[in-house]
Amino acid sequence: MQYEDLYRRIGQIIFSCGPQGARELIVQAELFADDDGGQFQFDYIDENGEPDWFEPDARAIGDLSEALKDFQQYFVDNNMTNGLPVWRKCAINLNVQEEAISIDVQYD
Repeated sequence: MQYEDLYRRIGQIIFSCGPQGARELIVQAELFADDDGGQFQFDYIDENGEPDWFEPDARAIGDLSEALKDFQQYFVDNNMTNGLPVWRKCAINLNVQEEAISIDVQYD
């Protein structure tokens, strides 16, 4: 899978589980090292510019966990870790109006 495809897949998962009328969707993710899911925080900015949080269903969380594991693997397969262990944390920001996504990976 290509880098852009992984971005698109992650964005689609987050968009599909976000609340109606959200301008921006923000996810903080920490993947567990043992390939058994992760810990997530889901926030959004509503149509009035007010922050709030949301809780997606278990399927969306499972799909996002799998997509982020694939994203991690892409980093490993393409030697993008700069000699470090693969990242475990990331911040995802999805601007709904502009249809733009950014994923900032965080190394421990």
